[in-house]
Amino acid sequence: MTNRYAIIEDGVVTNVALADAEYAAQQGWIDCPDAGPYWTYADGVFTAPVVVEPTPAPSPTKEQLLAQLQALSAQIQALE
Repeated sequence: MTNRYAIIEDGVVTNVALADAEYAAQQGWIDCPDAGPYWTYADGVFTAPVVVEPTPAPSPTKEQLLAQLQALSAQIQALE
C-alpha cells in the first residue's frame, strides 16, 4: 500500500513523497497524511508554517506628495 511521507531535513519538511512503508522506512521518511513543505517536525509532531502577512507601507500624506512634486518641478525646470 502506498502512503504519503515527509522528507525532513533539520526538522523541516523539504518535500513529500508517495511510497510503500518499507521503502519509506529505509529512507527515514515519516508518515504524514497532512503535512507539506515548510512544515516543521519535532518530537513526533508536525506543525504548519506560520504565515505572516506583509504590512503595507503607509500612504504618503498630501504634504509629502506636494513636497515631492515641488522637488520634481525644480528638477524639470533645471533641465530647461
